Amino acid sequence: MLCPSRRPGLTAAKGNATMLSKSVEEPQKGPNMNASQELTIRPASMDELEEIVAFYYDIIDHQDEKEFGADWTKDVYPSRQDFRTALENGEMHIGTAEGRIACGVILSGDDDIYKDVLWPTDVAPEEVAVMHLLAVHDDFAGRGFARKLIAYSADVCRRLGQKVIRLDVIKGNLPAENLYLSCGFGFVAEQKIYYEDTGFADFRMFEMDLTR
Repeated sequence: MLCPSRRPGLTAAKGNATMLSKSVEEPQKGPNMNASQELTIRPASMDELEEIVAFYYDIIDHQDEKEFGADWTKDVYPSRQDFRTALENGEMHIGTAEGRIACGVILSGDDDIYKDVLWPTDVAPEEVAVMHLLAVHDDFAGRGFARKLIAYSADVCRRLGQKVIRLDVIKGNLPAENLYLSCGFGFVAEQKIYYEDTGFADFRMFEMDLTR
């Protein structure tokens, strides 16, 4: 189960932090994998709110079983209102497979919580995207869904005219860091950030340059 990004216009997942499943390699497709098992990623709609909440809350219910769990708190971060706001703003994206939500991410605009970070790419605020709450359900671990979701996110942001994607990962979550680095993000700096569900904590900041 991957759980990365922090909050949306909420603010990059705490650790945008990804709560990563044990395996993030590309999926191993067997001869019997049919179309219904393939991942379809798209913008989510408001009528899917309850299903999205249930997806993330199920991840939270099992996060303590993982060495690199999400460390999120129900109704604090993320909350139902966080998802409602993301849906209203067109920022919520989900991946479906086998008839249900397999993964999700929120792609918002620039976040004031990042204003003190010395980012390497000098761009206007409207050219910045922030990735939050990237998550893959445990039932779909090891099939490359996290990488596909990141690639999809980069394509969406480019089409919107954004030039960089930024996120944070809580310090110590090496699987999440390795995932982002392997997908084209670069490490920028460590920053102490306050989130209501973690208090002040050390986060590692990452950026993807979409112009390259």
